[in-house]
Amino acid sequence: MSVLAIDTVPRPVTPAPTHWTSDPRNIGQTLELSELRTYDAALETLGAYKLTGNFTVDLEIVLSDLRVHDKVTFDVKPKTLLSDMRQVEFRPTEKVDLEGFAEIMRAVARRIGAAPERPWWVRLFQ
Repeated sequence: MSVLAIDTVPRPVTPAPTHWTSDPRNIGQTLELSELRTYDAALETLGAYKLTGNFTVDLEIVLSDLRVHDKVTFDVKPKTLLSDMRQVEFRPTEKVDLEGFAEIMRAVARRIGAAPERPWWVRLFQ
Protein backbone atom coordinates (compact mmCIF):
# COMPACT_ATOMS: atom_id res chain seq x y z
CA MET A 1 0.00 0.00 0.00
CA SER A 2 1.44 3.38 -0.97
CA VAL A 3 0.88 6.61 0.82
CA LEU A 4 0.55 9.85 -1.07
CA ALA A 5 1.33 13.06 0.71
CA ILE A 6 -1.15 15.76 -0.14
CA ASP A 7 -0.67 19.30 1.01
CA THR A 8 -3.85 20.07 2.92
CA VAL A 9 -2.81 23.47 4.18
CA PRO A 10 -4.70 26.07 2.16
CA ARG A 11 -2.34 28.43 0.41
CA PRO A 12 -3.27 32.05 0.08
CA VAL A 13 -4.43 32.93 -3.37
CA THR A 14 -2.11 35.50 -4.86
CA PRO A 15 -3.67 37.71 -7.47
CA ALA A 16 -2.21 37.71 -10.91
CA PRO A 17 0.50 40.34 -11.22
CA THR A 18 -0.86 43.55 -12.59
CA HIS A 19 0.97 46.12 -14.62
CA TRP A 20 0.25 48.93 -12.18
CA THR A 21 0.19 48.92 -8.42
CA SER A 22 -2.59 51.49 -8.50
CA ASP A 23 -5.05 52.91 -10.97
CA PRO A 24 -3.13 54.27 -14.01
CA ARG A 25 -5.65 57.08 -14.37
CA ASN A 26 -4.38 58.50 -11.08
CA ILE A 27 -0.74 58.42 -12.17
CA GLY A 28 0.32 61.40 -14.17
CA GLN A 29 2.75 64.23 -14.54
CA THR A 30 2.20 67.83 -15.60
CA LEU A 31 4.83 69.47 -17.77
CA GLU A 32 5.23 73.08 -18.81
CA LEU A 33 5.70 72.99 -22.57
CA SER A 34 6.54 75.83 -24.89
CA GLU A 35 4.14 76.35 -27.78
CA LEU A 36 6.92 77.77 -29.93
CA ARG A 37 9.32 74.87 -29.27
CA THR A 38 6.50 72.39 -29.95
CA TYR A 39 5.67 74.13 -33.23
CA ASP A 40 9.35 74.22 -34.27
CA ALA A 41 9.82 70.53 -33.40
CA ALA A 42 6.72 69.60 -35.43
CA LEU A 43 8.01 71.63 -38.40
CA GLU A 44 11.38 69.92 -38.15
CA THR A 45 9.78 66.48 -37.89
CA LEU A 46 7.59 66.93 -40.95
CA GLY A 47 10.09 68.97 -42.91
CA ALA A 48 7.31 71.44 -43.56
CA TYR A 49 7.40 75.15 -44.20
CA LYS A 50 4.30 76.06 -42.20
CA LEU A 51 1.71 74.34 -40.02
CA THR A 52 -1.69 75.41 -38.71
CA GLY A 53 -0.33 76.27 -35.28
CA ASN A 54 -2.75 74.02 -33.41
CA PHE A 55 -0.84 73.10 -30.24
CA THR A 56 -2.59 69.77 -29.74
CA VAL A 57 -1.85 68.62 -33.30
CA ASP A 58 1.75 69.83 -33.06
CA LEU A 59 2.18 67.93 -29.78
CA GLU A 60 0.79 64.75 -31.34
CA ILE A 61 3.30 65.09 -34.20
CA VAL A 62 6.18 65.43 -31.73
CA LEU A 63 4.97 62.49 -29.64
CA SER A 64 4.70 60.37 -32.78
CA ASP A 65 8.24 61.35 -33.73
CA LEU A 66 9.44 60.28 -30.27
CA ARG A 67 7.50 57.02 -30.81
CA VAL A 68 5.51 57.43 -27.60
CA HIS A 69 2.14 58.52 -29.00
CA ASP A 70 0.49 55.20 -28.11
CA LYS A 71 2.14 55.03 -24.67
CA VAL A 72 0.75 58.24 -23.14
CA THR A 73 -2.44 60.24 -23.14
CA PHE A 74 -2.53 63.95 -22.42
CA ASP A 75 -4.81 66.82 -21.49
CA VAL A 76 -3.91 70.38 -22.37
CA LYS A 77 -4.92 72.95 -19.79
CA PRO A 78 -6.00 76.43 -20.90
CA LYS A 79 -3.14 78.84 -21.31
CA THR A 80 -2.81 82.22 -19.73
CA LEU A 81 -2.99 85.36 -21.80
CA LEU A 82 0.29 86.45 -23.45
CA SER A 83 2.10 83.29 -22.44
CA ASP A 84 3.96 80.77 -24.54
CA MET A 85 3.75 78.08 -21.85
CA ARG A 86 1.12 75.37 -21.86
CA GLN A 87 0.50 73.01 -18.97
CA VAL A 88 0.02 69.49 -20.27
CA GLU A 89 -0.92 66.61 -18.01
CA PHE A 90 0.40 63.27 -19.26
CA ARG A 91 -0.89 59.88 -18.13
CA PRO A 92 0.55 56.50 -19.09
CA THR A 93 -1.43 53.84 -20.89
CA GLU A 94 -1.38 50.18 -19.95
CA LYS A 95 1.47 49.58 -22.43
CA VAL A 96 4.14 51.25 -20.30
CA ASP A 97 5.45 50.75 -16.78
CA LEU A 98 6.40 53.48 -14.30
CA GLU A 99 10.08 53.54 -15.26
CA GLY A 100 9.19 53.75 -18.93
CA PHE A 101 6.75 56.57 -18.21
CA ALA A 102 9.43 58.51 -16.33
CA GLU A 103 11.82 58.08 -19.29
CA ILE A 104 9.11 59.28 -21.69
CA MET A 105 8.54 62.39 -19.57
CA ARG A 106 12.27 63.14 -19.57
CA ALA A 107 12.40 62.76 -23.36
CA VAL A 108 9.42 65.07 -23.87
CA ALA A 109 10.84 67.66 -21.46
CA ARG A 110 14.23 67.55 -23.26
CA ARG A 111 12.64 67.94 -26.67
CA ILE A 112 9.98 70.60 -26.11
CA GLY A 113 10.05 71.47 -22.42
CA ALA A 114 10.03 75.07 -21.36
CA ALA A 115 13.42 76.52 -20.62
CA PRO A 116 13.65 78.39 -17.31
CA GLU A 117 12.35 81.90 -17.82
CA ARG A 118 15.02 84.58 -17.66
CA PRO A 119 14.15 88.07 -16.43
CA TRP A 120 13.00 90.48 -19.13
CA TRP A 121 16.02 92.72 -18.68
CA VAL A 122 18.39 89.80 -19.38
CA ARG A 123 16.49 88.95 -22.57
CA LEU A 124 16.56 92.62 -23.58
CA PHE A 125 20.38 92.68 -23.76
CA GLN A 126 20.79 89.38 -25.61
